Amino acid sequence: MRLIGLALVTCAIASSASAAPLPSPIAQASSGKLQCYAPNRFTKSCQSLAAYRSRPDGVIVNPATVLISASPLITMQTVTPVTIKANQVCGFIRPEDIEAAEFAISGNPATPAQTTILRQKIAVAQRGIFGHEICTAYVPEADAFIAKVFIDGTAQPNSNQQVMWVSPGEGFKVQP
Repeated sequence: MRLIGLALVTCAIASSASAAPLPSPIAQASSGKLQCYAPNRFTKSCQSLAAYRSRPDGVIVNPATVLISASPLITMQTVTPVTIKANQVCGFIRPEDIEAAEFAISGNPATPAQTTILRQKIAVAQRGIFGHEICTAYVPEADAFIAKVFIDGTAQPNSNQQVMWVSPGEGFKVQP
């Protein structure tokens, strides 16, 4: 699995707006909008959908659903804490986030046995970046953004991708 951005690998969709306003560059999430990574406007599909919300303790969490496999359709849902640094969204891929991940296969919850196997495979694929800070900068491009990924401050241009804000009612889904 290729690292495509913090939201792609670290995030369960939360469609409700958070009570506290969120800072730039994720302020649009305060009104319930979601980040659609690698959007296809025609099919209303995304490689991942990410939300942001403030918890009562002030921590910002990034719930997201990520496409793991197109055939069979497998998605992963995670929730991870993030911070805003220099107008970038930053966080860490942690083993405990993978252990808490939920999976769906062809739209149905994965069985406990399937979940165990998928968690193991994702943990192996991501272990090289455990403990490394991943930050994403959002650079405007036309009516969307380019999510530029940095790991421990080093640019990862092969991981950059287009992102756009969508409203839950627009019908975008995580699918190929």
